[in-house]
Amino acid sequence: GAAASGTIGAAFGPGAGERTKLTTPVTELPDAEGGGATAAPERRSIKSLSPVEFRARCDLIVEKFDADRDGALRLEEVARLMEAGGRKLESREAYAGLCGKLGCDAAAGLNRKDVYRFFEKAPQALWDEVYRSVDPLAGMVRKGAESLPSTALERPLQEFLFEDGEQFAFLRVELNAHMYYGAAELVTKDMVQAYFGSQRFELHICAPGAFGGKDLYKWRLIVAPLSGEVVPDDCTVELEETTGRFGSQRLEIRFMKAKKKKWYKVGQVSTGSRT
Repeated sequence: GAAASGTIGAAFGPGAGERTKLTTPVTELPDAEGGGATAAPERRSIKSLSPVEFRARCDLIVEKFDADRDGALRLEEVARLMEAGGRKLESREAYAGLCGKLGCDAAAGLNRKDVYRFFEKAPQALWDEVYRSVDPLAGMVRKGAESLPSTALERPLQEFLFEDGEQFAFLRVELNAHMYYGAAELVTKDMVQAYFGSQRFELHICAPGAFGGKDLYKWRLIVAPLSGEVVPDDCTVELEETTGRFGSQRLEIRFMKAKKKKWYKVGQVSTGSRT
C-alpha cells in the first residue's frame, strides 16, 4: 500500500563534497570500534553521523519503543515509532509491506539490524523527529550555561514579551514580572540555558519555585515550531540589567532570522503543562 511504500525514502546519499561510496552496508560493519587490526576510516556518514554514532542512536530508539523488552519491534511498537516521526502506519498490511522491504519476518518484528537498515533509508525528517522523541535537544545549539544544577522539579514559564524586527525577532522575560517578584535577585547567568534549532527553541532557567523557596525548579519554555527558520549559531541569550517599571533584570533572546519575513508571534508555544 501507499503507506508502506512511503515509509522508506531513497538511500541517504553522500554529503556535499563527498565522493566515496559505501562498500559495506552499515548493518554489516563490525559492532565494536577498532574491530580490525587497523581501524579503517569510516566510509561515509549516515544521517550526518558516523556509522558508530548512527547505530548508537538507533539502539536508543529501539530501547524507547521496545515496550515488551524482547529486542524486536512489532506492529504496535513500529506504529508508535512512526507516529513519533509524524507518520501513520495505516494497517497491518502496511507493516507487512515494510517488513517485506527490509527482508524481515513480520511475526518476528524488526531486530536492531532491521532498524539500522530502515533508518539508513528513511527520510531525514522522519529520522530527526523519531530521534527527537528520545532526545528533545538533539541537534540544537546551546547558548548560556554549560550545565544547570540537576533537579527533577519542573515548572512552565508561561509569560514573556515578543517583539519582531526585520532581521531579528526578540523574546524577553522580565524575571520579576514573568516569574515572581524577587526572581531577579536569584537568577544568575549560570542558571540560564537556551537551545536553538532551525525551527525550535527551548529556554531553561534553574531557580526556586518562589521567593524564599528552598527547592530548585527547572522553568521551561518551549516554542516549536518557531514562526520562521532561524540561524541557530547566530541566536543569542543575554541576562541584562534593566530600569523602569519592572526593574532589575530581564532575559533577552535574540533570534537571527534565516529569511527576512514578518513574525506575528514567536511561534507555537508549549510548556508541557499548559492546556
